Amino acid sequence: MSSQPERAATFSPPSAALTMGDGPDASGRIGPNAITRLAEAIESLHGETAVRELFTAAGQAHHLEHRPAEMVDERDVIALHRAGRRRFGLTAFAEIARLAGRLTGDYVLANRIPSAAQRLLRPLPAALSARVLVKAIGAHAWTFVGSGEFGFKPRRGGLLLTIQDSPLARDERADQPLCDYYSATFERIFRELVSTQARVEEISCTATGAAACCFDVSYRPH
Repeated sequence: MSSQPERAATFSPPSAALTMGDGPDASGRIGPNAITRLAEAIESLHGETAVRELFTAAGQAHHLEHRPAEMVDERDVIALHRAGRRRFGLTAFAEIARLAGRLTGDYVLANRIPSAAQRLLRPLPAALSARVLVKAIGAHAWTFVGSGEFGFKPRRGGLLLTIQDSPLARDERADQPLCDYYSATFERIFRELVSTQARVEEISCTATGAAACCFDVSYRPH
């Protein structure tokens, strides 16, 4: 087993595999779910007025007037997360980000991973289905990490996922990890396709001084 995370670009999905996005876009752009699901999560937990206030404070109110359907500038997503932490505080915004991540996972499962591929993955041993799934995620990492870089490596009973230069933690300083949106998105998908016991925890974050944001994926019962 290599001690270095695999690079996303090394994987080409098999013919029956997952198609989680369209084609690659320029670096520095992120899928619209990072905006639309965040708005839904804020409204669900804090109401419509809070959505308008936050998007306005972040300079992103135009995304409420014209709901994005294409890739967006990662700077828009960064601005919303920074404004959200200021507006709600780290703990409350983490809850918002986790809900947005779960909603994004729901969307990916409903629209980006073919039902045939899902039926193929679910009955496989967890280690095998996790391996196939994480390679497909890696192949489409450009849709959610923007100009960051996604990597992964297996470990006993799970996986370690890494995001170098995560947009959600970029140039931030905090006493806790900040990439709750990613953690929740990964967990939702792994619980559906690998194991209902799957858990994803961000165990290091550049916002706390780490070299990269690292997510521990466990799919064995504790």
